[in-house]
Amino acid sequence: MKRSVLWLSIIALVASLDVVTASAAVKAGGSCTKVKATTISNGYKFTCIKSGKKLVWSKGVKVVEKVVVTPTPSASPTPSASPTPSATPSASATPSATQVVLPEPRTQCPKIGMKITGSTGYVRCMWAGHANNTEQALKNLLWSYFPLVKLSTSQSNNYEKTPMENESCRQSGDTFDIAGGKLECRWINGNKLQWIKVNTVKKLFTNAKSPVSIDVCKLKNSDSKADRTGRNAGAGVVGFPLAEPGKYRLPEMYVKGVNEVLIVPVDFSDIPGGDGVLTQLEYDKKWLTDWYDYFSNGQSKFKVTTINRWFRMEKSSSFYPTDSKTINANGDDSNMRQGIQAQAFIDEITKEVDLRKFSTIYLFYPDGTYSMGDLIVRSHLFKIKEGETHLNFFSWGRNLEGMETLKWSYYIHETLHDFNIIGHAPGNGWPLGMMTNQSGISYAINPYEQFLFDWLPAEQIYCDDAATLKPVTISLSPVEREDSQTKIAMIKLSPTKIIVVESHGVDKWSSLKFGDREFPPGFYSVMAYLVDLDKAVAPPGRADSSSSENDEWAWAVWQKVAGGPSNRFNKFVGDGKDLANYVAVLGDSFLIEGIKITFVGTGDYETVKIEKVG
Repeated sequence: MKRSVLWLSIIALVASLDVVTASAAVKAGGSCTKVKATTISNGYKFTCIKSGKKLVWSKGVKVVEKVVVTPTPSASPTPSASPTPSATPSASATPSATQVVLPEPRTQCPKIGMKITGSTGYVRCMWAGHANNTEQALKNLLWSYFPLVKLSTSQSNNYEKTPMENESCRQSGDTFDIAGGKLECRWINGNKLQWIKVNTVKKLFTNAKSPVSIDVCKLKNSDSKADRTGRNAGAGVVGFPLAEPGKYRLPEMYVKGVNEVLIVPVDFSDIPGGDGVLTQLEYDKKWLTDWYDYFSNGQSKFKVTTINRWFRMEKSSSFYPTDSKTINANGDDSNMRQGIQAQAFIDEITKEVDLRKFSTIYLFYPDGTYSMGDLIVRSHLFKIKEGETHLNFFSWGRNLEGMETLKWSYYIHETLHDFNIIGHAPGNGWPLGMMTNQSGISYAINPYEQFLFDWLPAEQIYCDDAATLKPVTISLSPVEREDSQTKIAMIKLSPTKIIVVESHGVDKWSSLKFGDREFPPGFYSVMAYLVDLDKAVAPPGRADSSSSENDEWAWAVWQKVAGGPSNRFNKFVGDGKDLANYVAVLGDSFLIEGIKITFVGTGDYETVKIEKVG
């Protein structure tokens, strides 16, 4: 395929920019909304003051913290029957009760994930952007500051009177236990906070029946006027039909069927592997197969073989260059050059394993390895001891390590590209799905891509045509929740355009909290994006494979809430956009090309009213 094979690095930069800008979101003189409101950013406390007719943030005052250094989780999770992986503590400094200043934000730190907590906030060692070599990678380990958020619960209730459903509350994410569930403090229209009832066992709703055939919502590639030359020729598709990849390229891959893959843990004499490799392999195998089983509705099966020990390469790591992806990544020969470097690993692995039955090789290194770059090789003809065979080859690298990426999510992301979809939209780098950011918060696939794969059952799809649309009320289950409820509502606007409405929330596939990544307290949402087949082109990117930071190129683009946000889910995403502007809460609405989508109900699930206006 001629399309770029390196877009993981786009995600690396965008996700890391999110972390850096989050700690620098408030500046002296910047606008604020409430007099005397305070916030802490980058280790400074700011107060909202009146300056003339405007409300602005005051000059910051440095925060002096009472510091406690706590153990931090390593990047190697432990398998668990629960959806949240546990973690192994790593070495940390001796706890101290001395009054000291926390490390300055954006100064270098020793180890990703290390955390130092003070009385009102903490600093965490984070990844600060794309790196092309070891020196850059180590310089990218920087402290970021975050304020501590103290939520009220039934056990630490901060309210003077007993909370009641639909009454006002003070802080998003506060909870209070009630019979059968809890009350959760949530943002609603008008920047108000209200107690919403959420049941422990979620109530079910009757899935809305589409008034037209779901085939109406299958936009046809033949109607698209997108440029499909050059890099775009092999970029994948976002319309129908989605050609079965095994029918036009090798190795054969099956959107529906069984795919044989191999995971190989590789170490070197100068980078020896440690304990826990079997635990890592079991963990990745479990989550990879569980993911495909649920999101494909049991139609895509992965048979995973593992080499159950560190596979020692014959020479030291310097004899195995992995820098081809950073050199003219957009060139026509990029895949071939990366394949040549990957061949050195295949030369060793083939001595032990017959590779002919596999479509894909996934390879990773010991934790903390920043000297190796990732290689993303597709449909390359490799030499093996039995002769030759086509393989996909995806190896770990410094940017994945720095972003604290889950290995199984990286494997899934790259293999979904082999299923012939473009991905990386809506919101390239936004932490809302497997194909936009496998180092994000939500690990779900967006339901439009499920629809493309024919993985989503018809009863979980609502489809209508704008030309004949009548007012309708539809309930949606968050895409991160495992159930059989409606996941997507689509309104076709034209042969090449369609509105997609979906819900995102805190549930199984957004509760892993790996790398301390999670939705803001009290997060729930309805979100909408516009799919446009005339923009079905390859994602932009630089020659070193880093992001060109452009959300608007995409075949799908998130839509803003009409009238501005009613929430404070402020999180910088993509090319510097604020997530809050795109998240609808109860009472909010979207207005998209004459279609109004109003958020009318929340609790166990979200309900919207869709109608034509104007």
